[in-house]
Formats: sequence, C-alpha cells, structure tokens
Amino acid sequence: MGSMPAGIHDMDELFFGSAVCDVTNAGQMMLPAPFVETIRRRSTNSNLLIGLHQDAACLVAFDRLYAMRRDCEASATPEDQGRLRRNYGFVEQVTISPAGVMVLSALMRDRGHIGRSALVVATGQRFEIWDLDEVLERGPSDLITLATHHLMTQIGREIGHVPALPAPESRGRAEGAVQPGLRLQHMPTLRPRHDPIGRGAIGN
Repeated sequence: MGSMPAGIHDMDELFFGSAVCDVTNAGQMMLPAPFVETIRRRSTNSNLLIGLHQDAACLVAFDRLYAMRRDCEASATPEDQGRLRRNYGFVEQVTISPAGVMVLSALMRDRGHIGRSALVVATGQRFEIWDLDEVLERGPSDLITLATHHLMTQIGREIGHVPALPAPESRGRAEGAVQPGLRLQHMPTLRPRHDPIGRGAIGN
C-alpha cells in the first residue's frame, strides 16, 4: 500500500485542551506546547490563519487545509457576502516561532477584544482565542469554569514556588496574638539617647 498524502494525513491531527496565555503589548502570545505540536504536524511551514468566529465574540485560529475543506462543505449554500468577508477579509496569517510564540496584530486584537490575557480553547481542527476578562465577566458557563480552573492551578503553582521563610529564633507574646494572614513588621528596640543635649536646648 502506498503512503497517505501528507496533506490528508495532517488533517487527522486535532487540537485538544485549553490554556491561559499572557498577551504582551505587541500582541505576542506563547501557545501551549500541545497546540504548537499540532500546528507543526498540520502545517509544514507552521503558519496559521487568524479570523473572526462566525457566532461568538472571539477569534479562531486554523490552517489553510481546514479553510479549504470548510469552503468545500459550504459550497452548496447560497453565497453570503458577510460570511465571505468574515472568512477571507478579516483574516491574517501568522507564523509560529520555534519557541511557540505567535503575534496577534492590533487589528485582530481589537476585533477579538483581546486584552492582556487570553483563554485558548481547542475545538478539533481549530482553536478559539478568548479575552480572559470577557470570559470571566460575560462568557458561557463552561468557559468560566475552564478559565477559573486554569487560574486556580496557576495560583497554586505560584504559592508552591514561594521560598519558605527561616524560622525566627524567638517570638514575643504580642506576635502570637496576631491574626492569621496578617504580617507583623518587627521594629528595632529603642535605646536611650546619649547625645549631649542640655535641658535648655529642649525648649528651643
């Protein structure tokens, strides 16, 4: 049996999972490693197309193979100018760097309302890019649950990496009365002054 053509084989590679990604002022965003691996298997040049979601207030990322098959499946329906503009006009090509970083242009960030953090969610042959704050405030319940999970996991990791403070040699009774969670700042012990200040200087 002959080998399957690369283009058809690559279509079998699907995106799975989700993640919260930081977005810089320049639009740089590092994708999770599983997403990067799928992109490289589906696209020989690690290119993606970023466009508008047909229904939701988010961006979608896909490759040319997906776009070609999608257009073939939709060819039987009457042409809709709005759909064509969305599929071809509001689309930009990005290249994924070897480190897994892609850059969203200012136009696409504005159209997708993408701020400083994004929630990326796999949907099979493409993935969605949501503004994290938008999801937490007004998003669908399943995405709110997903975003909250990632944030809590991130907080747990950050707490786990906080270095332990050395135990003090002694603690005063007053410190033991401090409520949990409140930080007590230790003040140095005040010593009597020995500088030669006369009584007459005090009233000046």
